[in-house]
Amino acid sequence: MKISHLFLRLICLAFAVGSGWYAIWCYPRIMADEDPTSRIIGLVVLEGIFVTFAVYMLIWTFFYDRLENRQRKRKADAERKERRKPAKEKLAEARKEQRAERNTNYILGAIASATAVYFLIDKEWLMSGLMTAVAVILFYKAARNIEPDKIKQKREEATRRQEVESLMETAKDDGAVIIVENVDSLTAIEDAIETFGDEYLGHKNGRNTIRLWQLEQNRYALTFPLGYQPEAPISLMWELDGSGLQPRGWFPSHRLKTQGGWTMLTVAESGAARAVTDNGCCYEDECDFRLRIYPKLHLAYQPRPNIMNDNPKKLEDFT
Repeated sequence: MKISHLFLRLICLAFAVGSGWYAIWCYPRIMADEDPTSRIIGLVVLEGIFVTFAVYMLIWTFFYDRLENRQRKRKADAERKERRKPAKEKLAEARKEQRAERNTNYILGAIASATAVYFLIDKEWLMSGLMTAVAVILFYKAARNIEPDKIKQKREEATRRQEVESLMETAKDDGAVIIVENVDSLTAIEDAIETFGDEYLGHKNGRNTIRLWQLEQNRYALTFPLGYQPEAPISLMWELDGSGLQPRGWFPSHRLKTQGGWTMLTVAESGAARAVTDNGCCYEDECDFRLRIYPKLHLAYQPRPNIMNDNPKKLEDFT
């Protein structure tokens, strides 16, 4: 058990004991009240709140890991569902939110105008002036149709996703593929791609876009349908390895500046990226995304798999 989880369990237990003790301390004082109505209210409201809270904390104390994992899974499923929405659907949502924001400003502006007139009739000049200013601002925002940053960001992301999807209709990748086997949770792959994406995703031309495929129950593949930067493969392999996975990738040798036609890329237990080409030349990289010939290293090259023979299921594109 993690120390952090043990600490949180102890906090939950402390809250449970404290709430239970307070409920017990209050009980005789509530029952001593001569008014039956007050006793009922006290038992239902006060005792009910603290007893329920104590039970809730006890549940978290004994089932913390299970409940935490369930919440994490529910959040991951919701984020995955949001990411997999088509660009058109996301764009439609952004437009709908923008219309709702504009209509809300019109309604609030009308309410502010009516309030200003009310204060004007009562000769409350200051309040009338303030409400008039508020109404002007709201009508100005509605007329200009000014988007909040959240909606603007959502629209821009949906538009860029549409552009990337359009590029994918005609693009042909170079056959690079990363295979990840024995995956217990898809979240591990998603976390690795998210960390990778902090630096490499988000280009307008879609470069470094990762397409995730499911080959079997616990076997997945990642491809680059719109190309990638030379250092991206090693970076992604490191992120996958850092998430407890064991990736193995195949890339055209000219993209990694190695010999031969194809290069098989792995990550050693030491954390170094290691590679072997189809003509038997071995390489290693410690930390700068550059593979260097390593004559003392001996790795066996495995043929590049053709994932399309496995009838893969496309899951989503990370752009």
